[in-house]
Amino acid sequence: MSDPSSFCQNAAGNFVGNLFSEIFTLISKPIILVIKCNNNVDYLKNKVAELKDKRETAKKYADTVERRGQEIIPELRNWLTRANNCIEAAEKLVPDAADKLLADAEGNAEKKCFFGLCLNPKSRYQLSKKAEENSEVIVDLVNKACGFNLPLSHTPAPPKEVPAPVKGFEDFHSREDVLERIMKALQSQTSGIIGVHGMPGMGKTMLAKEVKRKAEQDKLFDVVVMALVSRNADSKKVQVEIARGLGLDQLPNGITTQDAAERIKERLKKMKKVLIILDDIWAPGIDLEELGIPLRNEPKTNEGSSSRECKILLTSRDCDVLSDLMGSPQNFSLHQLEFEEAWELLKRIVGDRAESDDEIHSTAIEIVRECGGLPLAITTMAKALKSKKPYEWRNALTKLRKPSSENFHSISSKVYSAIEVSYSHLESEKLKDTFLLCCLMGHGGPIQDLLRYGVGLGLFANTIEEARDDVFTLIGKLRASSLLIDDCNNNYFDMHDLAQDVAVSIACRDRHGLLLTGDHVPKEWSDMEAMKGFKWICLQYASVDGFPEGLESSHLNFFRLFNKDPALQIPANFFRGMQRLKVLDLTHMHMSSLPSSISLLTNLHTLCLDQSVLGDIRIIGELKNLEILSLWKSDFKELPREIGQLIQLKLLDLSNCSKLKVIPPRVLASMSRLEELYLRNSFHGWEVEENENQRNASLAELKHLKKLTNLEVCIPDIRMIPKDLFFENLKKFKIFIGSKWEDQYSSFGSSRILKLHLNASINSNDLVKMLLKKTEELHLRELAGVENVVDELNTGGFPDSKRLYVRNAPEVQHIIKSAEGVPFNAFPRLEVLFLQNLINLEKIFQGRFKDTAFSNLRIITIECCDKVKNLFSSSIARQLLHLQEISVNECSNMEEIVDDEEQGSSNDIVEAAELKFGEVLRSLRLQHLPKLSSLNKSCRRLPLFNELVFH
Repeated sequence: MSDPSSFCQNAAGNFVGNLFSEIFTLISKPIILVIKCNNNVDYLKNKVAELKDKRETAKKYADTVERRGQEIIPELRNWLTRANNCIEAAEKLVPDAADKLLADAEGNAEKKCFFGLCLNPKSRYQLSKKAEENSEVIVDLVNKACGFNLPLSHTPAPPKEVPAPVKGFEDFHSREDVLERIMKALQSQTSGIIGVHGMPGMGKTMLAKEVKRKAEQDKLFDVVVMALVSRNADSKKVQVEIARGLGLDQLPNGITTQDAAERIKERLKKMKKVLIILDDIWAPGIDLEELGIPLRNEPKTNEGSSSRECKILLTSRDCDVLSDLMGSPQNFSLHQLEFEEAWELLKRIVGDRAESDDEIHSTAIEIVRECGGLPLAITTMAKALKSKKPYEWRNALTKLRKPSSENFHSISSKVYSAIEVSYSHLESEKLKDTFLLCCLMGHGGPIQDLLRYGVGLGLFANTIEEARDDVFTLIGKLRASSLLIDDCNNNYFDMHDLAQDVAVSIACRDRHGLLLTGDHVPKEWSDMEAMKGFKWICLQYASVDGFPEGLESSHLNFFRLFNKDPALQIPANFFRGMQRLKVLDLTHMHMSSLPSSISLLTNLHTLCLDQSVLGDIRIIGELKNLEILSLWKSDFKELPREIGQLIQLKLLDLSNCSKLKVIPPRVLASMSRLEELYLRNSFHGWEVEENENQRNASLAELKHLKKLTNLEVCIPDIRMIPKDLFFENLKKFKIFIGSKWEDQYSSFGSSRILKLHLNASINSNDLVKMLLKKTEELHLRELAGVENVVDELNTGGFPDSKRLYVRNAPEVQHIIKSAEGVPFNAFPRLEVLFLQNLINLEKIFQGRFKDTAFSNLRIITIECCDKVKNLFSSSIARQLLHLQEISVNECSNMEEIVDDEEQGSSNDIVEAAELKFGEVLRSLRLQHLPKLSSLNKSCRRLPLFNELVFH
């Protein structure tokens, strides 16, 4: 039994000990905080930097989600708000801390202090405590960010080039003066809406494009967006252009104008300074609020207190439209060129011949006078006549002086005659027909549609590939003649609305065509007798009450309907009298079944049923001469078995048919003449192999498509690909292998793209081996069993690859490792190299390489590769003469950017004069590299950004 007195003594001792401990803790904690003040403040700075990085990643992810039209999860939105608040609070605290500590240090510099306790302990205690508390909150936020599983990076965009001068903008004094005044107005705090007006053909669009270029070049705005409005203003189309310019992904099919406006408005709220240019506005104008453009600047949300500024530049033929209908208080007039400017413009196009050739000189002067200072008229005439004989110049002048027979209240007769002369001088009937077809298609016409129509009409060469070359050649000639706008776009063409008006007039007069747009429905539409003579009919979102029960038009070979009324139905017998029809395009339709009279179109070569809701389409199988079938972005679940009867088919487009689940077996195999097959973002339910019980197509069927030159397809697993599948003639492809690839076009415009999630060996896969050798843009992920990317995937060194992305491949040790002592030629055309999360990567480039290897590399990005100690050796660096961007992030063992040669011989000492890789560098980003000590240990001077940099 224990002694009571002993027990009491022990209890008392414990009590006193605990009390002393608590007292000591209470006393020591403030002292420790005072002593650790500097450390706590430094620790807070580091954690703020780490949180900023996480916030930036989260912002980019949230931005991507919003561009796709998806909702950000509330947890992430709340996290961003908390992160913004914490960063703002911490950044206010840190400068205050620095100021107070500096003041204390200066005031007590000569005092003898113990651990700095004499440096205003109260102030240090308060700062240290706040820093510690803020750090705890920030650490918690950083840890929560990891739980969101956000992507560590994004595929880098092409390096931003300095905007090139606008083709077609002439730098004459009269234009430069207006341009300068517009740029000043845009920078003024009082101008919100600005207008530019002038006669048709005066160059308003070119001026607006030059404003956009200068605003981007001078970085006056965060974003500059330009959208075409045109005569029959389509709000939805304008919204799509604005959304694309603001960085939003394509608006969902079927989205209402109101919902699109809300998305645009929300996007604008997140931007500080934006310029929106709306080109070619007609009466009655267009509602800016309906587009999603707020008329008042509002406070910027969530970040900071700076105001949001949205400037608007409008162009129109009519000043009253700008001032009265659009509310623009400041409008600039664009006048005709002075004679000296007009003469100079003609001489720039024609050359010395305009003055040196006596037979042409006087005629050229008269042509300039007749064109009345209108740039479009002068340009089209000059380009049409620059290589012509003197008598052709005189003949053109005679035609120019004759008033046009057409009564266009909005077109000068001089402009009409000038465009007509340019058209008449086109070298062939095929080129003329191509131009008229472009004009029927209207502004921003897709070149792929022009190709499909032209093939159907028999305008272009036999194969699709040859036809595409033909189209680009013809488009180039029309751009060179200024009948089409020369904007170097390989996907779309465009034209001045004057050129379109004149061409439509010619098409109606000479080619018996009919174009219906908007609310303009000519009397011929209801005149059945007049309709019989038409060869082309184009209904471009026209307001028609309905279709006749049957249309007798035996000469009609082209019919195009872009519908805006979901309830519009086509009668069953509508096509009964169109036996010569070759091209039929029905877009934005809702049809439970196709009109039965379609089966009578035995001469039909091109059928497009795009962006439509379709039910029973089995009747298409009866169109035995069909060469092109497009169901792009349409809603239907099953491709009918009858489609397999289209044995003449050359092109089948099923891309973006997201609801397509069934392609019956042997349907694709039966299309032995197929040259192009598009299944991107569409069907992916491939059967592993052919058998009697299969419900869906298998990839083995593609072996029967011997003529295939262009393929776009998604394959969920590499093991689905037959070992002997091979396309001997394949020249273009976008092939995604794996189930988690984002389906989007390359921002670089590559024609051969391979995305490969490698979870099995490719040793026996002929198709993948062939694709790896031909690909221009290669995305790699996982790479099971691969240690050396080039050696094990493509021993030829990827001769055609321009862009290489490798992610999440834990077994990879080298991107390329050449044999000992043997110079190797690898990636001679590579421009972009992106490496992420390669945890066992030791070296990117290992060994010796030929001078051409990597010689075109422009961008290199590496993230989360912890074993890498340097980017490249000095010998590789000497070859990187075009390198523009370097980004290295979160590589914990990175010691230097350029490493001396492994041999360490005297010949390999790095000299700044030899090491020129940084001379064209535009961006160098180095983040979270704790062991980085220098760019190169042996050389303290490197040429970077066109200057010699000491480090």
